[in-house]
Amino acid sequence: MNKHQLVKLPKALQLYGYGAYNDTKPNLKQDFEDIGSEFINGKYLYDKSRQFEKGKLLIKLNQYYKDIILLYLGYEDFKLFLDAHKTSDIEYEKQYDLVYKDTEDITYYYVNYYFGEDDTILKGQTIISNNWKTIQHIFIYPLDDGTFREHYSNGSIKRQGDTITIKTNTLSGERYIDGASEIYYIGHKSPSHLNYLIGTYCTFDIFTNSVAGRSILEKCESKQIMEEESKSAFIPPYIALEIRNKRIVNNSIVARNALELSSKSPYASLYGKLAGTYDLTFNFDTGFKETLKFKILPTNYQIITLTENVYIEKDRFELINKGSVINFRFGFSGIIALERVNIYIKTYFLKDASGAQEGVFSGIDNENRLINGTLVVNYTQN
Repeated sequence: MNKHQLVKLPKALQLYGYGAYNDTKPNLKQDFEDIGSEFINGKYLYDKSRQFEKGKLLIKLNQYYKDIILLYLGYEDFKLFLDAHKTSDIEYEKQYDLVYKDTEDITYYYVNYYFGEDDTILKGQTIISNNWKTIQHIFIYPLDDGTFREHYSNGSIKRQGDTITIKTNTLSGERYIDGASEIYYIGHKSPSHLNYLIGTYCTFDIFTNSVAGRSILEKCESKQIMEEESKSAFIPPYIALEIRNKRIVNNSIVARNALELSSKSPYASLYGKLAGTYDLTFNFDTGFKETLKFKILPTNYQIITLTENVYIEKDRFELINKGSVINFRFGFSGIIALERVNIYIKTYFLKDASGAQEGVFSGIDNENRLINGTLVVNYTQN
């Protein structure tokens, strides 16, 4: 009331922002949305207030709504709120137990999946405890003799809005050093209720290369199940589909000049000539022809479609075979006979400011048929 200088509270529907309310007048729905980043359901607030009016002793709130209400009242933690509004020791203990009793000393067990060294999907054990404040990873590396090598890291968890961030330390010799950084999206729910945590990590691998990639934590019902699953060779297909090849590796190289950044660096001058306009004619093996025109910008190498009513949803291009071949990969939408296409063209045409070059392609057409054929590219340098 003080915030909006109201003499009395609005009626229920207006107060909670539900039904036929006036969104230009004060309401809790708008106040809460101004604090957070998510949509607030006025009906949800109204229903909870009705439960209170009917005398329900225990009212459960979504975690996000708990956080928003606390912030609205000027507190960042329930304990601070309880300490500031303590009526009696008995009542304080009751309220404290409602908030913390179910979560304080519970340990949660997960199998950790990620695409690791030797280009294989690896597993680990992840143990979360202390009311989602501490974490331990045990990474499992299968050995040729059927045994396992284990690598340990310990860390802390911090919740920030709809994500949790993890910082770990790992044992190196006789001391702990900084380990991985991880971030997982949890929405506005209690993480203990989630069966899967999907996120990314950034760390060093066992070869001291800096790496990053996707990781998935799958919840287990017990420590025993976690240990058994983490040492099984079987990778569930729903995990493999999401994890395989989702990894970036930066080799441990100290480059003295630009040509030593990676094994591809010597071909940078050729890469610089890729900027230009490309006019492609696809010759299907059925005799059908299709055309596509696009340009690669010289500033940031972004691909821009020049064919009307055609949108390139996904694109990728790279020099392969020591810079002798350029590989384009496109996914399309719009008015074009192609759905996805993989193109290979010799890079001879890049030697001049313009020219034509033949190539080959394969892919899927817009009727889900497998197609292939030859193509001709007419190139004009920017």
